[in-house]
Amino acid sequence: MPMDILERFLRPLRARPLTRRYPDEPAILAPAMRGLPVLDASRCDSSAACVAACPTGAITLDTTSWTVDAGRCVLCAACEAACPRDAIRLGQRFELATRTREGLRIVTPIGPAR
Repeated sequence: MPMDILERFLRPLRARPLTRRYPDEPAILAPAMRGLPVLDASRCDSSAACVAACPTGAITLDTTSWTVDAGRCVLCAACEAACPRDAIRLGQRFELATRTREGLRIVTPIGPAR
């Protein structure tokens, strides 16, 4: 029994660390990992189908920009499925740390409606 206790104590000291030295080493992401939506502005027709499909209201669209509120987005891909021109895809961005609420808003400029 005493050797078992000693072994339990020493095992973590001999093992390699399970974490990475983030952010010095980039995170390894699974290929199917869902990140924040990304807009291809050249394909956007400003139909606002993505705005209507978003269950949390995280997407707004005006005449000059498309905005995602990362604090409200649940990465459900409803916007991606609703876009008639396939202008939206879920990207690989997962880092959402910011000091301000405004830092969670990702704005993509778009041109006039076609």
